Amino acid sequence: MYKLLVIFFSVIFMSITFAQYNHNLSGNSDATYRTEAFHDSVSVIRKMHPEFLKHKRDKTLRQGVRTDEDSLKECVNCHANIDEDTGHYISVNEQDQFCSSCHKQVSISVDCFSCHRTTPAEGG
Repeated sequence: MYKLLVIFFSVIFMSITFAQYNHNLSGNSDATYRTEAFHDSVSVIRKMHPEFLKHKRDKTLRQGVRTDEDSLKECVNCHANIDEDTGHYISVNEQDQFCSSCHKQVSISVDCFSCHRTTPAEGG
């Protein structure tokens, strides 16, 4: 039992450390070139985004509240990179893109995009 607790807390500690210190954005997304912070705390967003998305989902589905603030659509609009060869957006869940890069490191599948867009809508 002791070994399981040590392993559990080690995983939690590594996850928190990763979330706090890995702030690299790469590519040519809007988020990469933003000069002022959009989120109050990047480490909070990284650790808590599943809960934020679930809360938003519940408000949208159960209460009918639909706003752009904190929506998955706005995350994709800001974090999607553009393929420099084709000029088209790259899906955020493709290998080495915004969502997949972190999710791969923590071995969690990205299933949001079985229903949601992975690229911003063309022309807006």
